[in-house]
Amino acid sequence: MYVNISYNYFLQIRYKTKESKKMGQSACKVSLRNGLKQTGVYLVENDKIIRANLRTTINNLSTNSTIKVRGESSYCDNYADEICEIKPNIVILSSFNKIKDGMQRIKQMQKDMPLVKQIILTDTPDEEEFCTSVISGVKGYCRQSIKEDELFRVIHMVANNESYFDETMGNFIFRMIRHMGHLKQLPIDKPVEEQFDMSERELEVIKAAAITRTYKEAGELLCISPNTVKMHLSKIYRKLGVDTKLEAILKMQSKIYEFKF
Repeated sequence: MYVNISYNYFLQIRYKTKESKKMGQSACKVSLRNGLKQTGVYLVENDKIIRANLRTTINNLSTNSTIKVRGESSYCDNYADEICEIKPNIVILSSFNKIKDGMQRIKQMQKDMPLVKQIILTDTPDEEEFCTSVISGVKGYCRQSIKEDELFRVIHMVANNESYFDETMGNFIFRMIRHMGHLKQLPIDKPVEEQFDMSERELEVIKAAAITRTYKEAGELLCISPNTVKMHLSKIYRKLGVDTKLEAILKMQSKIYEFKF
């Protein structure tokens, strides 16, 4: 049952990815109707030519000027102070795979500026890098060669507190979701509930949520209401320090399996 349901959830992720590609510039109209103000973007990239191309591309993405580059720098500069002063909505970390201390930078930025959302552009998507990034609070993880219209959708989604991840990470996400059904069987020193300061019921809820698509479906598995599922998940997210189901799954998996990042 776990494999079939979790595979349906995996298909939903793929479906959403494909559907998002059909959105086009209509996303901008939606953001205006919802009252979204201008999205300020800050670029970090060592190569001046790549940085200039990104700036031009982003500034030309929206005919209604809802997205604007407010600042830029290289990784060598002390860009943290400038970001604090400019207060952009989003920071794009370009050519991220070439930066040796990239994860430390992300974690520090998340600690110092929790309201600033981060998007990673990388030449070589990597499962460990992806998992650590999501756990650290990154909301977007994409290829460096991302197309212009897709970049617009990524920025739009992240600005609206949604997450966007490269579809090559789909199989990895599926494996993590599938493993959630076997947490009780893992050879670990402490019970899973104690490791995460969760009740046994909360563990059941996160496992059910991982292998289903909606609060209603998770509630049906556990014979509880959708509102009760939502309430439990809110508590779980606070305990784990995350905002989404995927972040919760990856954070729990990383600790249980002791990934070496």
